[in-house]
Amino acid sequence: MDTRSPTTTHLTDAQRIDWLRLIRSDHVGPRTFRSLVNHFGSARTALERLPDLSRRGGASRPARICSEEEARAELAASERLGVHLVSPGEDGYPPRLAVLDDAPPLLGVRGLRDALMRPMIAIVGSRNASGAGLKFAGQLARDLSDAGFVIVSGLARGIDQAAHRASINGGTVAMHGRRP
Repeated sequence: MDTRSPTTTHLTDAQRIDWLRLIRSDHVGPRTFRSLVNHFGSARTALERLPDLSRRGGASRPARICSEEEARAELAASERLGVHLVSPGEDGYPPRLAVLDDAPPLLGVRGLRDALMRPMIAIVGSRNASGAGLKFAGQLARDLSDAGFVIVSGLARGIDQAAHRASINGGTVAMHGRRP
């Protein structure tokens, strides 16, 4: 199963737990995740094979594999916050993001998913921006938002915050990168 498939997919609850377990396991980033799932056909089979792969790779001790209980707890906490974990091909996962080699296998989405399907432009900058920088970022974000773009920025204060505040009515996406 190519996890970058542009076709519409829908993970079952069990598959979503397995995907979350695999991506939260030690030494498994987005590229390794995709490679394992494509090679073994499912996240569950990849999880079963991880200990053997670690041994064959020369690891002195087995890599930590995220437990089902941990994954279920994370999924439940996400749902309590109104965050839905979507995979490539599911409703709400940006198609252009899905084609990247290191696209996240699961994307936490909170709010209006349709914003992720519209044209986007990123505005990022200093956390300790000057007053003029904040004003400029806000005006630029407002103008681009009025022109139909969804503004994408991080979750930092400064320029990111100014961009989000100015584009809230037209659509804004806050990105938080989490590296394993």
